Amino acid sequence: MSPRRLLQGQLAVITAGTAGIGLAIAERFIAEGATVVVTGTSAERADAAARRLGPQAHVVISDAADLEDRAIEEWLRDDGRAVDVLVVNAGRDIASTRIVDTTPEDFDTVADLNFRGGFFTLRTVTPLMSDGGRIVLVSSIAGHNGGPGHAVYNATKAAVRSLARTVTAELRDRRIRANAVSPGPTDTDGFDQFTGGSAEFRERIIAQIPVGRVGRADEVAAVVTFLASEESSFVAGAEIVVDGGMSQV
Repeated sequence: MSPRRLLQGQLAVITAGTAGIGLAIAERFIAEGATVVVTGTSAERADAAARRLGPQAHVVISDAADLEDRAIEEWLRDDGRAVDVLVVNAGRDIASTRIVDTTPEDFDTVADLNFRGGFFTLRTVTPLMSDGGRIVLVSSIAGHNGGPGHAVYNATKAAVRSLARTVTAELRDRRIRANAVSPGPTDTDGFDQFTGGSAEFRERIIAQIPVGRVGRADEVAAVVTFLASEESSFVAGAEIVVDGGMSQV
């Protein structure tokens, strides 16, 4: 008898699913039997992701920060199936900028995608979800700390975590559960950009992590898969931190 797959026959939407953690989530969902719809803003990355993920994936060019962008809604309405799992993963930061040096444009660049975009993704997709569906919001341990130079990113990730509580409360009659995953340093292109490729900076970060290394994207994907499946059937409005203990001890 073949092992039971956690997401067999289900439809999952993953924003920013063409690279990094989002791509790892898409790969794991497919391995668990799901059909995935992933979004991305780069045509080049979208093509590469489509080739890598194979026929169980549909890649849609869409920008969560652009409220005029209706690509994902149009795809879902054309397809006609209810969404079983939604992963709100899109997010960005900019170069380290202290509050006194942050321009309105800098603020909007981060907040429009991380919070505003995620909020309106929820508004768009939740009416198209099946009752009993699951939502996973990708936050960050930055939502709990006060890392200087990243005030907007930190605050928006705290807001994302907060949404898991409100969404769970608002959708309780439909039995839709929302939870948050907060990764720490994870070995992706985004982390390389954060460290500026500095091996010394990377080692300083690793020194703060009890398990002695940065995380892997597939390790975050494993936790997202747990929350996206019935394995987490009594977990709602919660947050799981995936940071090797960095923020916990």
